[in-house]
Parts: sequence; structure tokens; C-alpha cells
Amino acid sequence: MHGILRDYAARFARSRSLAEKARALQPDGVSSDSRVVEPFPVFVDRADGATKWTVEGQPLIDLWAGHGALLFGHRPPAVEAAIGRRLERGTHFAACHPLELEWAERINRMVPSAERVRFTNSGTEAVLLAVHIARLATGRRTLLRFGGHYHGWHASINVGSGEAARGGSTAVDHGVEVLPLAEPDALRARLSSGHDVAAVILEPTGPCSGVVPLPVDTLVRVGQITREAGAALIFDEIVTGFRVAPGGAQAARGVTPDMTTLAKVMCGGLPGGALVGGARWLDLLSKRRPFGDLRIPHLGTYNGSPLSAAAGIATLDALADGEVHWRIDAVAGALKRRLNRLFAEHNLDWAIYGSGSCLKLLIGHGLPVSAEAFDPTLVAPAVLLARGRIETWRALRLALLLEGVDASLSSFVTAACDEATVDAIVHAFASAIRRLGRDDCFGMPSTI
Repeated sequence: MHGILRDYAARFARSRSLAEKARALQPDGVSSDSRVVEPFPVFVDRADGATKWTVEGQPLIDLWAGHGALLFGHRPPAVEAAIGRRLERGTHFAACHPLELEWAERINRMVPSAERVRFTNSGTEAVLLAVHIARLATGRRTLLRFGGHYHGWHASINVGSGEAARGGSTAVDHGVEVLPLAEPDALRARLSSGHDVAAVILEPTGPCSGVVPLPVDTLVRVGQITREAGAALIFDEIVTGFRVAPGGAQAARGVTPDMTTLAKVMCGGLPGGALVGGARWLDLLSKRRPFGDLRIPHLGTYNGSPLSAAAGIATLDALADGEVHWRIDAVAGALKRRLNRLFAEHNLDWAIYGSGSCLKLLIGHGLPVSAEAFDPTLVAPAVLLARGRIETWRALRLALLLEGVDASLSSFVTAACDEATVDAIVHAFASAIRRLGRDDCFGMPSTI
């Protein structure tokens, strides 16, 4: 892909210089693995609506959407005004504050499982806290998770996911056991083999927020089996919470877990997270428990941050009636249809799919090329999780940046996107595909 690399280096010369400086200061020059791009990432200076601008002044339609945290796009006026008002009154009190209660009340009203709320600094922290509570409440040790489902970077949770995702093999470490992709029969067999399981955790729409879609009836069965075994059912709704519906995937699918981990959209673009659930579970955090009863200490300097609370309240108020979800899903649906037609016109076995505003790009599904709606259930889960020909994707990502779109294999549509945005994205993909053709990138190998 010599031509793409040449044009990329020329277009984003200042970003290249900053990336070289960053590598001397940070591992790989980034703060998150997801921001590693070869030969170097672009550096962004500002953003507004559906667009962000690089340090070179290059506008990019933003389909990363703050890693899924931005439902309304960049700088929504109501959220920005709420943050501004809070800045005038202080940013950190090391004390309780009224916005904390207002934030929790809104979450409790919207999320079916939210009888109690405990704020955290991130989604990963919320997951760790949920597992800790489940172990204390049940007196058991083992956490069951499923291959491919992502629950944060911490090794004590993420162990074994790679092996299970590719072949259903089981790994046990740190009291975590990995089962094949949410198979109820395998779960029932495992829970019947002993009484050591404290909790079962999963993403309710499927691994990586729906890369392998999880049928509703499977979710219902997993919930029933887990409860029958006396284990806690934990939904990881860090991505899907407030994005797929005002009450998250659990509200949309009618399955209520014991505990739910939240982050991203609930904070309106600022840092934070939360664990929500029934009083039976979260009250194990209470210091008012009777003397001698076990409890879980939980601290965090920025838990319930006033700034995040202000942004979160404004965001939840704006999405509470669900109207924005209808609008975003309609735009996302139009984008998926038009991109799949474009891929078919170029005889590419690529596909865009996903639930609602969550977009999943698969480059190389191996099925006959068709402009009809793509059905991911016809593709082996291992192929979906591997995401197809990754080397081709790496070339496509650079080509898209050259054409003015910053996309991911897991992208998101925001309320700032409209019909004109869809037109621009489709045009950018068409131009990027032509670039890949000129550079003979379509034969790049698969990682499967």
C-alpha cells in the first residue's frame, strides 16, 4: 500500500512529528491500546458535532464517538452548558453533593436493575467491584465469563478470552473460568458440576457489543440457569447502557440482571462509571452493616465527580424519552444499507451490521456477495470475532482518514449525524476502496 502510506505521511506530517515525540514519553506513544495506528496515529485538536479536526486542520467525520461514549456527538449545547455551570462552583469537593443524588435518581428510573447505585471512575472498576460483591454475597469464588465478551483490561477478569474466542477452550485463573460463546447447555453443565460459581458475566447483546449477536432467547435461558444455581447475573452494559435504549439492553430485551456495570454514555463524554443493582448486593458496601458482618471497602477519589455528574444528568435528561434513539437508529440503518450496497457493487465480501447505532465492520465474510441485508448468524463466530482480513482493514483505515472519515471496526453513529453525513461517509468509503484497488490491497492476508 505504498501510495496510501505516501499520501498519509504527507497529509498528516504534523501528527507524525507529534507521534515521534509521544513514543519517547508513553508506551507506543498512546494512552490506550485502541489508539495505536501504524505507521502513526493522527492527532486531533478540536471537535464539534459529528466532526473533529486534526492538528493539520483536516476535518474528519468521527465514527469513534468517544469510544462509544458520545451519543449526541461533540459539544452538545445542553451538556456543555451544564459543565460550564458546574465549573463556576468547583470541580472536586471530597464530599457528597446534590448532583450525585440527581444523577443516581435518573439512573434508577431508567435502568431496570438499578435499585442502588455506586459510582466508580471507569467501567473496568465497576466490573471488578461487581465480581467482588458477588463473591462475598454468595461465599463462592468462581466467575464464569464467555469467550469474546470484553469486560475491561484487568487481567483478573480478562484471563483466557483469546483462547475461548477462537476455539472454545477453557482457561482458569484468578478464579475466572471462560466458557464457549454464551451457550446455555454448556453453562448448565458447568453450574451443575459444583457449587463454586459466584457470578456469570456477559454483554447482553453479544461479545464486543454485538460482534456476535446474542439472541434474546439465549439471554433469557442464561439468566434462568444462572439464577437457578444461586449465582449472580451481571450484565456488562458499559457500551450498550443508554445507547441501545434509555434503559439499556436489559430494558430493550426484557431481561433484568442482579447487577449492571455502566460507563460511557452515562457520563456525557466525561470520565466515570457505575455499578448498579439490587440492595441485596450493593448494600454489602455499606459501613452501617451490623458489627462483625463482612463488607467491601470501596474508595475512589473521583467517584461521582461533580463535573461528570453534571454532564451525565444533562445527557440522561436529553435521551430519557427515547426519541433520539429512533433518530440515530434510522440514520445508522440508512448508512448500513448504503455501505452494503457499495461493497456489493465492488464485489467485496465485506459487511456492515450491528444493532441500532452500533456498527460492526467485517472485511471478508466468505459468503456470496449480496447487496441484501447482511445476516451475521450465517458466519462462524470465530470469523466474526477475528474481524476478517485485518491487514486490509489497516490499509482501509488509513485510506478513510485520507478521505475524511475516522472509523473503527466497531463504530458508532451519533445524533449529530444526518443524511448529509451518511452521503459523505459513503462517498469516503467509495474513494477509499478505489485507493485500495490502486495499491493492490485487496489480497492482503486474513488473520483467521
